[in-house]
Amino acid sequence: MVAAALFLPWPVWLWRRENPALEGLPVAVHRGGKVAALSPLARKLGLREGMALEAARARVESLQLLPYPPRAEEAWKDLLAELHRLTPWVEALGPGVALLRLTPLEARLLAQGYRARVGVAPWREVALLAAWSAPEGEARAVEEAEAFLDRLPLRFLQGVGLTPEGLEKLRLLGLKRVGELRRWRPSQVAAYLREGRQLLPYLFGPWRKEVARFREEERAEAEVLLDPPAEASEGLFRHLARLLARRLAGRAAQRVAVVALAEGLALRGEHLAKEPLREEEGLYLALVAAFRRSGAWGMPLEGVRGEALGLLRPARQEGLFQRQGEGLKALLAHHPGLFLRVEVVDPDALAPEWGFRYHPWEVVNAALPGTGAGLLRGGTAPVGGLQGKEEGGAPPGPLAGGGAVVAPRGRPRPLSAGGAGRAPS
Repeated sequence: MVAAALFLPWPVWLWRRENPALEGLPVAVHRGGKVAALSPLARKLGLREGMALEAARARVESLQLLPYPPRAEEAWKDLLAELHRLTPWVEALGPGVALLRLTPLEARLLAQGYRARVGVAPWREVALLAAWSAPEGEARAVEEAEAFLDRLPLRFLQGVGLTPEGLEKLRLLGLKRVGELRRWRPSQVAAYLREGRQLLPYLFGPWRKEVARFREEERAEAEVLLDPPAEASEGLFRHLARLLARRLAGRAAQRVAVVALAEGLALRGEHLAKEPLREEEGLYLALVAAFRRSGAWGMPLEGVRGEALGLLRPARQEGLFQRQGEGLKALLAHHPGLFLRVEVVDPDALAPEWGFRYHPWEVVNAALPGTGAGLLRGGTAPVGGLQGKEEGGAPPGPLAGGGAVVAPRGRPRPLSAGGAGRAPS
């Protein structure tokens, strides 16, 4: 079965998880001087996203105004890693919305443990609608999708794209249930509602059963145990950074976390780097910054674990040619026929294929020669390749037999029209 879990509004849910005393209070999360997210109770009291803070505070006296969590994105990744312990199939649709493969009993335990709204159905689209219709902390299981959609109130379509304006347009026509809207043709829904095409998969299908497997974030860890316990020191984090640098093995970390074990507690701090971390010095500074955020400063530590998260392998290009001719030699080893040398036998031949022949290109510790006079010894420039007698290539014509033609200084000799490409077969 497909389970859809809603941890929404995500910043409000995150604040409630860290501070359970906020349960049952009107909560508004603000960012940039505006309300960014609201708890269900605050919405019932008339608050809306985008309101100014002064207006929201004046309307609801007991409103709890909280800043947007600074590490909301990292906390969502951590929650996905927690859900991965329940099932290997975890697919994130956005901050606070995830699809999983769970049984109805497991979905019920998930909803109760995380205070989330969970829907369970054979199809992911139906499971999402069931989750939007479920009360907070409960799971709603759907077996008959057609009957469920016929009874579902239209307002729950707002969770999958229906706008308040679209809901009002449907209510003006007397529609109250999703089943009444499903009696329309898909073309009618798309024409009447601006967001109609977005709603078509939920109303008419095709419904899907697939849930992607969770892709674990690559990480490297290093741990130092202290016996007897001691306070943090520069040498401790220098040693931890040295161990992490070895574990990276050429990779780079985007974030660094520190887990400090002190007085029976596991205190965690995290630091988001401004640039990928590879060197020991950068890792040391990031570890210290993450440790300061853990709240374990000044406590006797029993152990410290450093984590390098978001690993990647930086791409770099030292240069196309490390030495003259080396890059071209490697290229010709993979593609022998990529470059050919043209030997002009007789530019005035009656047939073009009689006037030239091809030879394989050879690199003798040099890159492509220059074409200007004076770049080569004697002031001459070869036509089509390096100087020297070559064997092989295309079959010679009846006038073949000469060596590579060398143009005199200042008077380059043009190739014939047939010498611009590969010899005709």
